[in-house]
Amino acid sequence: MNNYHVQFLKIGHIAGMHYTVPGRKTKRIVVYGIGAPLPPDSGKLNDASVIMGYDTDLYVPDYIGYGRSEGMFTPLNCVKTFLHLYNAFIVGCTGVCNYASLKKKLHYDEVHFIGRSFGGAYVTLLPRFNKEITNICGIYPMLNWANIGKSKGQIEETVEGFFKAMKEDGYQFLYRGILNSSWKKHFTGEDDLNPVDNLKYLKNAKIFIGHGKKDVSIYYGNSVNYHNKLIKMFPYKKDRHILKLYPFDHGNKTSNKVVSDYLQYMGVKNFNR
Repeated sequence: MNNYHVQFLKIGHIAGMHYTVPGRKTKRIVVYGIGAPLPPDSGKLNDASVIMGYDTDLYVPDYIGYGRSEGMFTPLNCVKTFLHLYNAFIVGCTGVCNYASLKKKLHYDEVHFIGRSFGGAYVTLLPRFNKEITNICGIYPMLNWANIGKSKGQIEETVEGFFKAMKEDGYQFLYRGILNSSWKKHFTGEDDLNPVDNLKYLKNAKIFIGHGKKDVSIYYGNSVNYHNKLIKMFPYKKDRHILKLYPFDHGNKTSNKVVSDYLQYMGVKNFNR
């Protein structure tokens, strides 16, 4: 049975689920970007059972323009979701749940960003927009939109398959704007938000990438290629740019291991030890 509490909180125009352990005060929070296409988090994030064993709170946002958050869903607004939350948590903010007539003051000294699959693309872009953001983890992240579904000899999700699910399975109503031309350009690497093309901003960031070698949704070789390019660009930063491969697929066995290994790498206290 989980020993943590989950509460819906809206922070400005961004909605999400806030996970805490009753009686535990921490100055650290993990902001977790989920994959796509999926319904918004309802307080049942699988990786929460691992993350909440560490000295941290957790917030799982709906991207701007997605789910319960306001606005239009665009590639840049995915990035802005995390940027807004970083500023809010560092400066201090109020989380609101109107349904429960609740207002909660939130302030953290340390913010970590974990992005899973789709979300992994946007957390790796954050240092480009705010050099103060340095703690980043990608779980089988999408690091090169131009290559998605094109890895020779590999079974991998395609851009066409992604859009088909969005359009025909009804996800377009959750992701408001996903069928606009900006996304088609983004998924073919025609904008300036392709992670592999933004490595130069990661000099001072701690980047931890974890990927399963049995992943047939996003080929792990893309993470290997991304990491190799990062190390080549910053060979003296090897201890800050980490890649770990796991004998699992695009699922919870991999993600559970990645979040645990990342938080241990960052030196966060584990209360289960």
